Amino acid sequence: MKILKGILTGIGVLTALLCALIILSATNPEITKGLSAMLSGDAPSSEEETGESPEDTEGDDSAEASQEFPEQPVSSDIVDETDTTDTADITDTADAGATPEEEEEPQRTTARQPDAPVSDTPSEEPQPEPERVKGTHGYEQPLQSDIKIPTIVTGKNGYEPITEQSEAADGEYTGLTYGELGDGLTFDPLLYPYYQMLDEKGQHVYRQIYANANAMNEAFIPIEEVTVPEIKNAMMAVYNDHPELFWLNTTFTCKYDKNKVCAELDLDYNMTKEELDKASPDFYNTANNILTELANLSPYDKETRLHDMLIREIDYDQSADMNQSAYSALVEKKSVCAGYARAYQYLMQRMGIPCYYCTGYAGQDHAWNIVALDDGYYNVDVTWDDTPGGEYDYFNKTDEDYANTHIRQDMSINLPQCQGQRYRVQ
Repeated sequence: MKILKGILTGIGVLTALLCALIILSATNPEITKGLSAMLSGDAPSSEEETGESPEDTEGDDSAEASQEFPEQPVSSDIVDETDTTDTADITDTADAGATPEEEEEPQRTTARQPDAPVSDTPSEEPQPEPERVKGTHGYEQPLQSDIKIPTIVTGKNGYEPITEQSEAADGEYTGLTYGELGDGLTFDPLLYPYYQMLDEKGQHVYRQIYANANAMNEAFIPIEEVTVPEIKNAMMAVYNDHPELFWLNTTFTCKYDKNKVCAELDLDYNMTKEELDKASPDFYNTANNILTELANLSPYDKETRLHDMLIREIDYDQSADMNQSAYSALVEKKSVCAGYARAYQYLMQRMGIPCYYCTGYAGQDHAWNIVALDDGYYNVDVTWDDTPGGEYDYFNKTDEDYANTHIRQDMSINLPQCQGQRYRVQ
């Protein structure tokens, strides 16, 4: 009986287990699939073990390779905004086979670098280089970015460009005339190069401006129909050619009509006629005394001796009165670059040696001279030579010598090229 009872008990347990297995298989098909594989002897495929397709596995290899040899980041300054490369494709390939742990990490891509933090204050836009202009005699402007001003001459400038103060004319001006016409005046092209740079109409106005400035007439009607830019060029040419007009200032007023034609020209002077009567003897006597000392010398010796005399006699002083004039340098003995250059120009002209007033940029607005000797032209900067031990650093130099320090501008770019060699100071 005991044996029979044990058999029946075992059958009951097996039946219960079988029922439980049937219930689990019904609720979880994977168990049935596993049991079936075990009974049949088949091994699970790699796809069934990992849940990845062969394509996904290739994606993992690609991602690992890109991490081993990462591409260099692309600077945002040089990335082409029209680039059609889709960085999403790169990350999608890597994500295809990533594990949950890998998905939590930030993805490494080859996208551009992040933009710089935005500042509260707007940054200054880089200023473009001024347009380079080639002169009629072949002079080529250096790049302003190449200019390097030596410390010893930094700030020794002071030239004031010709400046117009234009305003609209408000009607007819009773009694206003052409003033002095300047008819019959001639100007030697070797001594007065700016006159030659103007067209026939400009030369007509030049002669009129010169004659009225010589007579100290303040206002007159231009003898030609000229626009403000045209009258400015004529005014600049007169001023640059004639340092003897030391009472003429660098500013003028042009009152223009509705067609932008100058209807009235007003000149500005730094002294009255009465003051000029007193100042003129001092100016001419000083000049004559210097010229007497330089008589009977060769042109080169006159050029050199005059250069040395001005350096010895003049002090650089930005606060000097009338510092744009030759008067400030010769009589007052104090001036800026404009006064040095115009005094040198005036005395060289008096000796019959072509010497031009050259204006431009040398760290700031600046003026110097161009001198003609028997083998060509030379740059001379008397102001910058007025330094201890540097008396000939900027004397008789070529344009190439000046390329890192001086840039001609305005009408001065049309002065002759400086390429002389015989008297060049090394």
